[in-house]
Amino acid sequence: MKALAGFIVSGRFQAILVAALSGVLAFLLPPFTTLTHYLGAAVIALVTLRIGVTQGLQVLIVATLLTVLFYLAAGTQAATIAVTVLLLWLPCWLVSVVLRQTVNLGSAMLTAAALGIVALMLVYGLAGDPAPWWLERLESFEAELDAAGLFPQGMQAQDLLPDLSRLLTGVVLGSLVLSTICSVLLGRWWQALLVNPGGLRSEFVALRLGQGTGLVTLVLMLVAQFTQGAASDMAAQSAMVLLVPYLFVGLAVVHGVVAQTGRGSGWLIAVYIMLAVLPQATLLLAGGGLLDTWIDFRRRLGGAGSKPDK
Repeated sequence: MKALAGFIVSGRFQAILVAALSGVLAFLLPPFTTLTHYLGAAVIALVTLRIGVTQGLQVLIVATLLTVLFYLAAGTQAATIAVTVLLLWLPCWLVSVVLRQTVNLGSAMLTAAALGIVALMLVYGLAGDPAPWWLERLESFEAELDAAGLFPQGMQAQDLLPDLSRLLTGVVLGSLVLSTICSVLLGRWWQALLVNPGGLRSEFVALRLGQGTGLVTLVLMLVAQFTQGAASDMAAQSAMVLLVPYLFVGLAVVHGVVAQTGRGSGWLIAVYIMLAVLPQATLLLAGGGLLDTWIDFRRRLGGAGSKPDK
């Protein structure tokens, strides 16, 4: 990976080549779409962090244009491809700019979440309530969803689809925020490999978020629980987006506690396996990250712990 990072930062052409190739492969190799998207976004993050903001934007624009031109030549809807690429690449560049300026992972992650909240507001402001649109599409796949066994025993799809449709916009935006943060972290890791091996680990283990953001997230969760209608839906989806950075705080707590207690890497492997097979574990870990705002588990266990971001 260090060789790849070195190749990317060795010149503008090399960075554009890797990013554009990632954009093309994301649609040519569907099983690897997520990985190649992350790779392309991480290239933009690395260039922005290591070389400069303007250079990162140039790689973003040129790589996107090359990807679009490829699909125009192939007779594919290039506009759709461009939008899809920019949904991850542009936020990744913006978050990388913040990380470059602040040298603070917490601030960068909160920026990603803020972009998700802005996108949620834009969806509701420009298109109105998206729930009917989601419900129409979910109902078209109702038989497949039932056959896949995605619904609890004894419950029918029609009982759950309306509730699910009211939250799907938040789920999608939360996933995009997660993807953005993962890509930026990959770019940051590449940067550390080149100039400060092991630097990302210490930076990540010290990750904490400020109490102000924690209070906002908690209030949104309470509003979602104790209100109804549009206010409840908006609060629930906003809380979903804001909880994404706390998932990483939860992981930072786990890494810190494992390091402080001297336990082996097997514990970390077990946690990541659990996250992969149990979606509920993601919420549990994010909840733990939110609680860390006030409890500071690492400090209580004897570690230095970092001060929360303001």
